[in-house]
Amino acid sequence: MAKNIALAVLALAVLAGGVVYFVYKRPRPSAIDLGIPAYPGATPVDTGSFAARLSPRDRARLIKAVIYETADPADKVIKFYREKLTGKAQVLERTSHGVPAAVIRTEINSQPKLIVVTANQDTNKTEITISNVAQEATPQPARRP
Repeated sequence: MAKNIALAVLALAVLAGGVVYFVYKRPRPSAIDLGIPAYPGATPVDTGSFAARLSPRDRARLIKAVIYETADPADKVIKFYREKLTGKAQVLERTSHGVPAAVIRTEINSQPKLIVVTANQDTNKTEITISNVAQEATPQPARRP
């Protein structure tokens, strides 16, 4: 009897662990998932998620984004994306206090994407944020009775 109770408790613990994992630790999108080439050697930054507290309907409307970091300087990362997206992107570059940054807008499969390259002064690394751009809903014509 005690053995059956112990097995039941163990099964419940495993089930609860699985639910927590799949609800709160969903895989985040990658650069590849968003249709953007990944910068070689860049690693994802774990930013946590507040999405787990939202309803599925609200979660689906969130802008999908992923943040990577690399030890390479920002100008090298900007050059990489300029070359990979030649003719397919608009690039806005800016230098502040000698540190380059860029916002790159492109479309992949008719979906607008943004790549933001900035230097993180706290970590001395370059951050690459890749995201979908929210599109406004097309207004529907008014119905006549």
